[in-house]
Amino acid sequence: MSGVKRRVSEVSGSTTNEPNNKRALSETGEDVPSGDTLSLKHAKLKENSNEREEDVEEEDVEKEDGEDEDTEVNRATSKGSSHNTAAHDIHIVRETAELFKSNIFKLQIDELLQQVRLKDSHILKVEKFLHMLHDLIHEIPAWEERSLAEADSFFKGKIVSIPFVDPKPDLSTTNYKVNYKTPAISLVGSFALKAGIYQPQGSSIDVLLTMPEELFEKKDFLNFRCFHKRSVYLAYLTYHLSILFEKNKMDTFLQLQYSYFNNDRLLPILKLSCKSQGTNVSEFNFHKTKFSINLIIGFPYRVFDAKKLLPNRNCIRVASGEANQALPATPLYNFSVLSSTTYETYLKYLYKTKKQTESFIEASILGRLWLQQRGFSSEVAHSGSLGGFGTFEFTVLMAALLNGGGNNGNKILLHGFSSYQLFKGVIKYLATMDLCEGGHLQFHSDNHSSSKYVEEGFQIPTLYDKTTKVNVLSKISVSVYEILKMHARQTLTMLNDVVRDQFANVFLTNISKMDNIRYDICYDVMLPNGSRTRPEDLTNFSFGPLERIKFISLENFLANKITNAMKYALGDRIKFIELELVGQKSSFAVSKRKVTSGTSSHLNFDHIRIKLLVNPAEAEKLVTKGPKHFEEPTPDATHFKNFWGPKSSLRRFKDGSISHCCVWSTSPSEPVISKIVNFALRRHLSEGCHILNDRTKHLQDLLPLPNLPASSKTSVLNLNSFYNLKKSFDDLYRVIFEMNLPLSVKSILPVGQAFRYTSLCQPVPFAFSSPDFFQEVVLEFETSSKWPDEITSLEKAKTAFLLKIQERIQSVQSDRYKTFFTRDESIPYNLDIVLLNILTPEGYGFRFRILTERDEILYLRAISNAKKELVPVLEKTYMKFTSKYVASVRHTRTVETLAHSLQLYSPVVRLFKKWLDAHLLLDHLSEELMELIALKPFVEYAPYSIPGSVENGFLKILKFLSQWNWKEDPLILDLVKPEEDTELSSENIANFADRMNLSQFKAIQANFHNLRKTDPNGMHVQFFVASKVDPSGILYSSGIPLPIATRLTALSKVAVNLLQAHGLNKQTIDLLFTPALKDYDFVVYLKTPIPLKTSSGILDSAEFKNLTTDQLSNVFPSDTSQLSRRMDPTYQLVKYLNMKYKNSVIFFSHRYIAVNGGEKGDRNVITGLIKPLYKRPHKFRVNMDCNVKPIDEQSVELNRDSIFHEIAAFSNEMLVKFDTE
Repeated sequence: MSGVKRRVSEVSGSTTNEPNNKRALSETGEDVPSGDTLSLKHAKLKENSNEREEDVEEEDVEKEDGEDEDTEVNRATSKGSSHNTAAHDIHIVRETAELFKSNIFKLQIDELLQQVRLKDSHILKVEKFLHMLHDLIHEIPAWEERSLAEADSFFKGKIVSIPFVDPKPDLSTTNYKVNYKTPAISLVGSFALKAGIYQPQGSSIDVLLTMPEELFEKKDFLNFRCFHKRSVYLAYLTYHLSILFEKNKMDTFLQLQYSYFNNDRLLPILKLSCKSQGTNVSEFNFHKTKFSINLIIGFPYRVFDAKKLLPNRNCIRVASGEANQALPATPLYNFSVLSSTTYETYLKYLYKTKKQTESFIEASILGRLWLQQRGFSSEVAHSGSLGGFGTFEFTVLMAALLNGGGNNGNKILLHGFSSYQLFKGVIKYLATMDLCEGGHLQFHSDNHSSSKYVEEGFQIPTLYDKTTKVNVLSKISVSVYEILKMHARQTLTMLNDVVRDQFANVFLTNISKMDNIRYDICYDVMLPNGSRTRPEDLTNFSFGPLERIKFISLENFLANKITNAMKYALGDRIKFIELELVGQKSSFAVSKRKVTSGTSSHLNFDHIRIKLLVNPAEAEKLVTKGPKHFEEPTPDATHFKNFWGPKSSLRRFKDGSISHCCVWSTSPSEPVISKIVNFALRRHLSEGCHILNDRTKHLQDLLPLPNLPASSKTSVLNLNSFYNLKKSFDDLYRVIFEMNLPLSVKSILPVGQAFRYTSLCQPVPFAFSSPDFFQEVVLEFETSSKWPDEITSLEKAKTAFLLKIQERIQSVQSDRYKTFFTRDESIPYNLDIVLLNILTPEGYGFRFRILTERDEILYLRAISNAKKELVPVLEKTYMKFTSKYVASVRHTRTVETLAHSLQLYSPVVRLFKKWLDAHLLLDHLSEELMELIALKPFVEYAPYSIPGSVENGFLKILKFLSQWNWKEDPLILDLVKPEEDTELSSENIANFADRMNLSQFKAIQANFHNLRKTDPNGMHVQFFVASKVDPSGILYSSGIPLPIATRLTALSKVAVNLLQAHGLNKQTIDLLFTPALKDYDFVVYLKTPIPLKTSSGILDSAEFKNLTTDQLSNVFPSDTSQLSRRMDPTYQLVKYLNMKYKNSVIFFSHRYIAVNGGEKGDRNVITGLIKPLYKRPHKFRVNMDCNVKPIDEQSVELNRDSIFHEIAAFSNEMLVKFDTE
């Protein structure tokens, strides 16, 4: 439960309004209005004075609605009255489990709903102001009828302007009259329905002012006439309210401004908010409640003929260029007119549904939270952003499904469902039913008939109300609807997850905070003149009268054109696209006519941001294939050629067909998608537009390029260098298998990083300076009873076998392979391990170790026979042996398989290792541990999507590390190929069988809890990373010093905070990979005698390619002992210092000096942290095992000066500078 409390402040962090909906949340207080309007004051007074009577009335209504259900419940209760208390409790628990996913989930929901409730004191405070506002509106005098020109002259010189919608009417030729009469006042929205929630950034209360019907004529729905009348009406209301507020001395704290309701340019409203006062705070000042009040001007219900306002009708008459040309439909205009008449219809509809369904309000709150955490709102989506589906649309859909929704009108939801069941039912409907192309949902807001799904799609999202003739989903675009369905599918998968608790991912995690984490690639499109760009400046298209009446605004037109162009250009390279007009404003002063009045701007935004979710399997393909070529050009072929212009060409494919296509080139620093976006926008928007996406290039440039031919022109997804190494290994594999040895070779198992595509430096022939040059291999022989029964003797027997292999190679393959032996010190207390190093003719190195069936037995026997005080040490030794010999094989096999299906995993984990090495942490963390952590966003990606770019995967790793509370939470990974598709198909059904089940998950959790019982603060083992391959969870994470774990968490938190505050750009990326050397007690700057960048196989982009390759040897030295001269000497120095001062100092350095060691790869730093125990004086002991100096007769302290001098002496000629704190 504490998790909910900790994170409740993050809930609802992405939107600013309550339901803020054009039809508002069509909800009232607790009384059904008898007429078409509801007196705000009357309703509120009745709520406050007769609340008990109202509650009783509610109960009566519920009893009437569900009389049959109550009877059955009473019978059940009577029947069970003879049972004992325990049996009754069991019955309640079982009943609760049926209504909710689980009892825990129900408790989580209950606590969440309790946490987000509005404060009663805040409600009373704002209600007091609403009562007063109701009275003031009735004090406004009526206005005599006058023309638009007379109305305009009335407001000249006053503080209020008429917020005419575009286009502004011609005052000289307009004949219709305008006036003002007292409106009917209604409270609408979630506040009236008591479905509002606390939001840190504040909420809004919607008050509907319905204009009297006598103010309208029959044809006022044409040519903006009703909108212009509403604008004058709003200006007159605003003017007199400002006078009344000043008269009542409320102008000192009240702020009045115009705003576009739901970002609809055709619907200006008056927004009231409060600012803080000094000492004398007015009783009507509701600033502390963080509420704002929207005064919405509505039209009377059915004042216009709804059939004439259907989406396929034209209601704006303009002169077209051709005499017989039909005018296009005006769906946005029609919806805005029609929806302004339906506020109270939906008010009654949702109110009635609330009375019939006990959990309706709770389910609507869950829906609100789910939508807000994903960035959805009720704002118009046609001008960008994830709008068009907010709380209002969610509740209307839920109400429709409570009255049907199936193909035959069968009910999808039942009135007795719990809030969880209602929420899940709506999510499932969104995820599985197509309301766009495959069909649409019809419902009746008067409940005269059941809702029904009709298998006839209109190519736009459709939730059609046959009573009002309104498509409730008119504000959502097709691309946003696709994203909504994607999130619904993901959420449905999470809700169906019986293994993990996904509550936080569904309701608490705000995924809309950072675009670069939510989306794979983001592009900022800068128009030629920014917000001052005129339509004529965008040379590659025209925005004429016909486009204006269809799209209403240039912003809507631009968003539609860019979205369609990107979808066609990128095709199956992307999954989804979102467009955002950055800097868009919806509020402006009452002295202005519109947002851009008084400025040089023609557009209501600064720049355009294109956000893409990428399909990695298709993203880097070189050819965009179009339609087939025929002698007679087809419409598709003509459109393809017109779209791509000079980029289009004809190519013959392997199947013999000739098709139109576009050919692109790859680059290690820029994805193919970037080139396509750049070309398409310049061609179809304007040559002068500028597309910015430097962050992708800066991040991918950080990955070291292999010094291979054409590597500067290959994609980051290219794995040819790894394939070349595996091909060389296969040749060596056959050589060893064909040898005549005393025991037959059972298996040769590769376990090196390169075999699983995760080595930071890609394999390059003869690049023996690279730390990843020698790839480890485990060699197994057939079983034999003659292996020695003592570990030292067994290691010597293994060495004899390696000598035999060396002899065979030298006798048969001496001209091709070179061999030598090294000692392995990776297993503590076992210094007899010998490794065989083999250099292949292709230029690669492999390091062989032998595993027998006796090894594990002997290690376990040593533990069982050891003294009690030695058991922990020997257990660590056994764990190291297991990770090095046994688990590494399983790990390599698993990661290699996943890397094949997750193309971006390889570059992402390599960039993550580069980041760790830049901060000097790589040497303290095992390769396997880092690879498992890097797999987290790929295999356990909820609530996000699987990463589709290098930057997205890397940032998700940092975000996870910054939030991971490893003291309390284990990292449990299901290492199988993730499936984003929730459907069970023949292709993925086998994959579901391989997934972790509940018993395995619980067993791993039990292992973690047992670990924390003995180590509650994580002093010895911090990271618990488990899977089916390693259920222990500590195989690769034991032995990490606590300062390393805490520093990794701190660095990731700083990185995420930096990106949230300043965004992802070149400066922040440089800071991400810059080590904080001032945090250490001392820093030693070193320079190696020989630069190691080229000999490590890394391409230096600053040099000419031919000069670089000349410096890289293409043959191994005849004396293999000469190899060490080209290896990093600082690595051995750090290794020695760690052994010598391990009790008092923790040392850090760059592991990959060729990558992080400057331009030539010859620079390194050794930093140190003195352990806290030795930063203060101690009483002298004989066995302190560190360099100390006396302070007085009894106390000593660490002899820092002596240690520093010793380190400087060990560094010898490599020392450049030595800094101490």
